[in-house]
Amino acid sequence: MDKFIKSLTGKILAISFLTILTPAVTSTSSLSKENKIVDASRSDMLLYGQIFSNYFCIARRSKVKFDDAISLAANNLTAIIINKHGGLLEELDGKAITPKQLINGSSNVIVESAVLTCPDQVPEKIERKVRKTIEQRAKSIEQENKKN
Repeated sequence: MDKFIKSLTGKILAISFLTILTPAVTSTSSLSKENKIVDASRSDMLLYGQIFSNYFCIARRSKVKFDDAISLAANNLTAIIINKHGGLLEELDGKAITPKQLINGSSNVIVESAVLTCPDQVPEKIERKVRKTIEQRAKSIEQENKKN
């Protein structure tokens, strides 16, 4: 069983590096006048969050440590945002942020989605904190909607 887990972990790492490198290699050759870089929309980020949350959940079920699984997923998500969207997010109105800020934000998106998708794979302390944040955000949105 240990060999299987190590093999699976190795495959996950290999896929991660391919996911990061493939867009980097092809992005310069595929960018043309028709392929204009568009900021990542909120719906793009939700989709990417769900994809890499699933990636995170699979890695965790394969016995990859929490920090390693979140790092792999967040780095892959960040690579897509940089390669496909030039590192720009629609919500920031064209304001550039650093790759480190993107990775931190990607980690947050993935963990939040993972709490809803595979809560048993997220450490309890982190899960509680994320659920509290989700509740506070929901209350804030509710209050904002009442004002309008």
